[in-house]
Amino acid sequence: MTSWSFFIFTLCFLSSFFCLGQDVIQQKTMIGTSSADSIQRDSTRIQETAPLDIADDRGLYIRTADGKIQLRILGSVRYLGVFDLLNLSSKNSFRTDEIPTGALNKAFPNYYNGLDQTRLGFEVTRKTEMGDVFIRLETDFAGENGFRIRHAYGQFGQFLFGQTWSLFSHVNALPAMVDFAGPTGSNVTRTPQARYSVPKTFLGANLAVGLEYIIPNLALPDSVTSQTFQLFPDITSRLDKIYPWGSVQLSGIIPMLSGRSPSGRLILKPGWGISGSTVIDSWKNGKWYFQGVIGQAITRYFNDLDGIGSDFVIEPGVKIRSPLSLGLYGTYEHNWRKNIYSNFTAGLLQIETYEFTLDNAYKNGYSFRVNTFWDLAEGAKVGGEAIWGKRQDNDRQKGNALRLNILFYYDF
Repeated sequence: MTSWSFFIFTLCFLSSFFCLGQDVIQQKTMIGTSSADSIQRDSTRIQETAPLDIADDRGLYIRTADGKIQLRILGSVRYLGVFDLLNLSSKNSFRTDEIPTGALNKAFPNYYNGLDQTRLGFEVTRKTEMGDVFIRLETDFAGENGFRIRHAYGQFGQFLFGQTWSLFSHVNALPAMVDFAGPTGSNVTRTPQARYSVPKTFLGANLAVGLEYIIPNLALPDSVTSQTFQLFPDITSRLDKIYPWGSVQLSGIIPMLSGRSPSGRLILKPGWGISGSTVIDSWKNGKWYFQGVIGQAITRYFNDLDGIGSDFVIEPGVKIRSPLSLGLYGTYEHNWRKNIYSNFTAGLLQIETYEFTLDNAYKNGYSFRVNTFWDLAEGAKVGGEAIWGKRQDNDRQKGNALRLNILFYYDF
């Protein structure tokens, strides 16, 4: 089934599910108002709000006459404009690993427009005697073939199954940015997973543990006869707590990289990772965001390192090593007026290199970003962003890049 066929099938299925076999359908459009008179959300429902997510007061709410089933249809039309001084291949996200270095770092001004950040989603809540069953499906058009699933999961009580934000990612501590992937050094990933959550269980903090799947970020020398796969799921856990002055999150991960050598030998290489973040309310109209991530075999969790095959490297003599990677960022956000705010972000990402590492291999990168968002009307916003980034290779060759973004969007 193609991506578009799956999309059309899902839309038709949800429509028929609510339009057939019901006595009466009560329809209500919520435009900038509360949905308090619809089905109340279960207090244990996982609520992880990323920047620029469609607000809870947007969408079309439909519920059955008996009040047991509620459907929320939500969407957002997003128009992105990008101006680059270099011809970076990724337009939705700024990646320092794509910056050319040395003599290749030559000006190549270019402009891009796209609508692939546009989103469409469905949320279904079903009342049962044992609690609410909640299902979320959200898509955009930023996949390789256009259509892409962002979220597709179900939750019942403290259990969650499906694809959503990894427990190793801290989306609640991300500043709002036009750029899709967040600051350099940030950890923003969605994974298929099975999760169990317990509220206020450890020193008043919420605890969640999960088993997650993500494609290993490997590049074996002989890709024809070598194989990579995931034999065991990644084990993740997270603690988070809200304070009067802000919030704190701490996560851990144990990834297990698996492969098979040309000789048929099974290769298992465990890794580890720790991520921590905090959001601090500052003086009037101000807020600070900080995050740090460190570990081995976790490069696929960083936007700038995903896909370059650095979860582990093979030293001559077939000795396997997992480079240590470190990501940091800090942001200050300020509200100039009720409907206008800006943030200023510095981010750093570094990966360990060895004596046998190639000269042109990525060693570190950093960026500075300025974002401003203006709420034009209910649901309608515009955001502007300026990004300057720099990359350094293992041989100390450097290159920098400048990008300007503007995003117009309307959430309905």
